[in-house]
Amino acid sequence: CVQETGTSIGVITFGFAFFYSLYQEKAFFQNLREIRKKIKKNWKNNPNIEKLNIKCENIIPLKGYQDIQFYVKVIASEKFAKAKPSDNRIPVGYKFDPFAPEHRGKIFIDDLSETHALLYNKFPLVPFHVLIVTKEFEPQCTLLGKRDFEAALKVMKALDSFIFFNGGPNAGASQEHKHLQAIPYSSFPYQTLPLDALLKDGEEEANYDEDGLRYFTLPLFQFKHIFCLFKPNITTGLNYDNIKQRSELLALVYKECLRRLGNGDLHHHYNFILTRRWIFVVLRKCEVALGMIKINAVGFTGSFAVRSDQEYEFLQSNDPIKILHSVSFPIEGSPEQLNYDY
Repeated sequence: CVQETGTSIGVITFGFAFFYSLYQEKAFFQNLREIRKKIKKNWKNNPNIEKLNIKCENIIPLKGYQDIQFYVKVIASEKFAKAKPSDNRIPVGYKFDPFAPEHRGKIFIDDLSETHALLYNKFPLVPFHVLIVTKEFEPQCTLLGKRDFEAALKVMKALDSFIFFNGGPNAGASQEHKHLQAIPYSSFPYQTLPLDALLKDGEEEANYDEDGLRYFTLPLFQFKHIFCLFKPNITTGLNYDNIKQRSELLALVYKECLRRLGNGDLHHHYNFILTRRWIFVVLRKCEVALGMIKINAVGFTGSFAVRSDQEYEFLQSNDPIKILHSVSFPIEGSPEQLNYDY
């Protein structure tokens, strides 16, 4: 009788756990649908978003690589056309925090977790450009952690987007409050990043480790950078049960990328990009390319935003890779000396 009672309790406990797991899974995907719905619903007529007027858009082919095309937007908004590139000095401090709870109300979209909120970018270059910010103040020049990645993965899945992070003023950060940014793939021609064309050939022959990862660099990029490919895609099958595990994996890969670049202590500013298929990290020495064009992480995806016809002409007359090289640290010595894996 005692044995039968114990068995019954075990069955009931298992049944409760099973149905509770189903409930959590359903709630997880419902939350993703709500995030996507809120982003799109409040976008169109939101007076707190200053949508930039795009004068024109064009594609610049990369010399010597016919299949690779850089994407360029020319901003016609008067406010940005009059702005001058900074002199690349690291600012002493930031005077105003638009992401503080008392200021972010007008651009607030939703809570992502106990630690992160989702906000609109007040000056978006593309529709549904959003920010993932810490609820409590954390400096932008601090390491990303698993909670940052958990919030980022939710937005990636909900919005079908990639994530980028400007780690310091020299990398294009304009606010000190920690924030990652998300842009939908639909904003790009063919709904893919131009940089993906550079990775396509190498991915087919890639040798992944037992965790389904591969660290490597591109010979075309003669500056300090590193990639890590995922197998399978990081958002494939993402659900309530595995999002924490994948967030922890991303945090480890991100730190390993920084370590391999000799920047584990963040003494250099850097850009970070996270897509479905890969992570990319590049060390930055300055924000402005050749005294002309501001570059943040998006520039390394193969996409530029310029503020005048003069900047556009400059971009057309210069190799885009040269422009990226000018804001990064050149490689000193062979790849082996930098501990890069191929």
